[in-house]
Amino acid sequence: MKPSVILFVAFFAMNVNTEFSAQTICENGFAGDYACDGYDLYTYFPLSSVGGGDNGNDCWGWVDSESGREFVLFGRSDGMSVVEITDPLAPSFIANLPTASSPSLWRDIKVIGDYAFIVSEAGLHGMQILDLTQVLDLSGFPFNITATSHYLGFGNAHNVAANPETNYVYGVGTNTFNGGLHIVDVSNPEAPFLAGSYDGAYSHDVQPVIYNGVDTDYQGQEIVFCFNGQNGIEIVNAEDKGDVYLIKAITYEDGFYTHQGWLSDDHHMLYFNDELDESYNGNNTRTYMMNVDDLDNPVIVGFYEAENTAIDHNLYTHNGLLYASNYRSGLRVSNILEDGSITPQGYFDTYPADDIAAFDGTWSNYPYFPSGSIAVSNFDGLFILRASSIPESIEFSGLELPAFGLTPNPASSSLLLSGSYVNCDLVIHDLSGREALRVNSIPTVSGLNLDIQTLTDGVYIVTIIDAQSGVVNATEKLVVAPN
Repeated sequence: MKPSVILFVAFFAMNVNTEFSAQTICENGFAGDYACDGYDLYTYFPLSSVGGGDNGNDCWGWVDSESGREFVLFGRSDGMSVVEITDPLAPSFIANLPTASSPSLWRDIKVIGDYAFIVSEAGLHGMQILDLTQVLDLSGFPFNITATSHYLGFGNAHNVAANPETNYVYGVGTNTFNGGLHIVDVSNPEAPFLAGSYDGAYSHDVQPVIYNGVDTDYQGQEIVFCFNGQNGIEIVNAEDKGDVYLIKAITYEDGFYTHQGWLSDDHHMLYFNDELDESYNGNNTRTYMMNVDDLDNPVIVGFYEAENTAIDHNLYTHNGLLYASNYRSGLRVSNILEDGSITPQGYFDTYPADDIAAFDGTWSNYPYFPSGSIAVSNFDGLFILRASSIPESIEFSGLELPAFGLTPNPASSSLLLSGSYVNCDLVIHDLSGREALRVNSIPTVSGLNLDIQTLTDGVYIVTIIDAQSGVVNATEKLVVAPN
């Protein structure tokens, strides 16, 4: 049964602020009020502009496989927001899925294919299952949407994990199976059913994978890495859903509350965090590293300790980088080195007031969008970031074009170009490398008035290319901003 779509009526339209901040480049260590290094702010939605509620929490992402359109799924105390960021300079809050029961601080989201799976600590909430393709035709203003199906095998859940390779989702921290693994078969998302369980310990968060590391005893099997709060870590074999069993339990010195973790891309190293060690042990932010080449005998090889005192929360790995949401110190990105250790790569501090060990600021992040956009969820709203570096696919030489300033008058949004270039093409890219405007076969650049009113506010790179050789002759930064 397909879900119904209900238009938000006057109350919603009158009480939702649809304002968001435009792009701010990280320059000299700041993007506006936010300390940063190597990451630009493309959009910031305050909580009131994406559905409201008392707080934001988790986030995940979805990309429509046919169109390539990108969407952030942003959890809030009283629902989940769907925000399109296909053009991160012109994002759109398009839909709200209200909570299935009461509001709660905690809401968690994962995606398999075109379906989102949403849980909450709210009593009697169960798991909402949403067909995301219904949002593709929504535009203009936010719509209320309803769940496609609703799984009620549990009530509250702290978290949900998904394995897109096997079509199983794992409710954890539920009111069933001692808070352990509640495994749901969602191969038919509109008819989910209980497939198995593991009640050996309460799990705060988990990552289920088809293990592809070097341990031949478990290659190709569904392994679940469980982060169990006060009980450390468990590695569980869930290949047979009727016989889920413990492979190994691990604790560590100065461990207070193992919160969450994620495998490296090659399943060589497991990175995880402890949510309470900064407060109870007095250390700075720590990211732990555990070698999992032998699942029966994993080895914690050490930890990286940051220069600030913020509490760590959710972290994810992608393409050799580790993206950590560390509450009051914001998004912290690290390089994963060949030996599995990590070293700082950049950051964007979404909570500029301080870095103390307290629960505020960023909750989570989603770094897997093909465009390079990074969603960062905060207690107070949603950030869309991108790395500052220009993609290597664009080659630059020289800085010979004149510097272009603001174009505040929409009625005359044009650039007067100068330079000695003839028989050339002109291309404008945004900072992700996506082509925003192209003019081919220009006889001469000097004196050309280029209409740029189709460009949204933001920063772009203008490139002059020789039409015959394809050689880049000149580049310059272009800033398009409101008056």
